[in-house]
Amino acid sequence: MKSVCPKICVCLLALFLLSCSDTTDMESVTVGSRSPDFTLTSLDGAKVTSSSLKGEIVVLNFWATYCQPCRAEIPELNSFAASSDAKVVGITLDPEGTPAVKQYEKEQTFKSNYTVLLGNEEIFTRFNGVGIPYTLVLDRSQRIVSIYRHPVDKETLERDLQKINQGGEGAVGSAGF
Repeated sequence: MKSVCPKICVCLLALFLLSCSDTTDMESVTVGSRSPDFTLTSLDGAKVTSSSLKGEIVVLNFWATYCQPCRAEIPELNSFAASSDAKVVGITLDPEGTPAVKQYEKEQTFKSNYTVLLGNEEIFTRFNGVGIPYTLVLDRSQRIVSIYRHPVDKETLERDLQKINQGGEGAVGSAGF
């Protein structure tokens, strides 16, 4: 009986701690579901909220300067941003934040032509992120149209944009896993 009591206490403690965790259902970050809400700061210090993007087709791209596949993807995102009416939003997961991105821009002669926001582990987890690069395509009502857990290219994003524009609001495409 004595050995059962500590096990029960540990189980109860674990259940209590789980009930206190973030209530965001990571299972809900799937194609067809609404994108999680967020408020993040851009590299220039401006606050950007998910609600401010409503009404636009949005490509959310989680990345970091230390991620080689992410770095290789940036020219594709730049090209897509320049040639489409979609709003590309990069969310950097660099722990050093703005200084790391600014240093990267300087060293690589990289300049994104889209908004870059400062993210963190909490926002990445809220979006059910596992690895980077990680890209979500949102329709105008902020429903997730596609999820890519690998580098994405301009042509793939153009196909997503075409699906959304052909299907109207709430169009749902296939996920690119």
